[in-house]
Amino acid sequence: MANRATPNVSPLFLENDQLNRDSIANLAIRHGIRDTAAEWNDCFASDLRTEILDEIYPYLWLVAHKAGDHIDPLHKQLIKQRIILATEDPKLHLVWYYGTIYIKPLPDYLLNHAIWRNYISIRPALTRYDNYRTALGFLRSYSFLIRHESDFIIAQRADLLPKYVSFQSFQKFILPFRLVHDSNVSDRYQYGQFRLTRLNWAVRIIRFTRIIYPAHLKRPLPWSYQRLLWQTSQYIQYYAAPLFFIFAILTLILSSIQVGLAALADDSWDTFVRVSWGFSVATIIFAVSIVTATIIGVSVLLLFQWQFAIRMKWKEMRPVKDVER
Repeated sequence: MANRATPNVSPLFLENDQLNRDSIANLAIRHGIRDTAAEWNDCFASDLRTEILDEIYPYLWLVAHKAGDHIDPLHKQLIKQRIILATEDPKLHLVWYYGTIYIKPLPDYLLNHAIWRNYISIRPALTRYDNYRTALGFLRSYSFLIRHESDFIIAQRADLLPKYVSFQSFQKFILPFRLVHDSNVSDRYQYGQFRLTRLNWAVRIIRFTRIIYPAHLKRPLPWSYQRLLWQTSQYIQYYAAPLFFIFAILTLILSSIQVGLAALADDSWDTFVRVSWGFSVATIIFAVSIVTATIIGVSVLLLFQWQFAIRMKWKEMRPVKDVER
């Protein structure tokens, strides 16, 4: 048994309100580790740390709304027709991709007062990414995911919560975490849910810029936040649609040009020649208009989203500037 150090931060919940009353030794066995501070820290890191999001934290405001409570409760996830998929990878917690949202099940040791008192609340150095801030943010995310009894039922059906936990006891346990301020949690949990497509593009762009400016490289980043395609057939399906669209537009333009040239070279029927030439030009204009409208529409949408992100960032920075004055 490891020597216990004196905690310098008290757990947010009372020992009587804990939802898991197992001994630390039994919890260690269940999670496949020995009851030592080093192995518990490794367990916390494996279950809770989000190194990539913490690394790109200064740029996250460009791809997401900075607010820890920007989390849809579970019933609203179903309203948005998203499948709730349990994942053990902490980096995917509260990341959604079209019709799927990934949520990490709540580790049972976070419901245990002794674990918080003897390990999580131990803070040898006040750092930005300590276990306490990370665990605090993770549990706070569950306070926003489960706000109603219907959310609680959905969570248990999705195997996100232990079956022995009741709704009333969970509400009493989670309430203090719902009141935690963003400044008291780790960087990742100062944001709520993320869109996976945006995270993938953000990681690629940041990695590319760090290749150009290697002095800013702290740790290597992957080329995507989460790989989505695993087989050759998936790559073909993913890229086939846009390639076929480009091919169809080019074929339509070239065919129209060919018809126009053939019409100009034909002097047999002036009316037919003029109609064929006009139709060819109209077809080319139509095809180019579709491509142009698509590019403009996507650009305007991105500009509106970036404008919103910049406005939110400015509102966040204004109180700091006012204090400095």
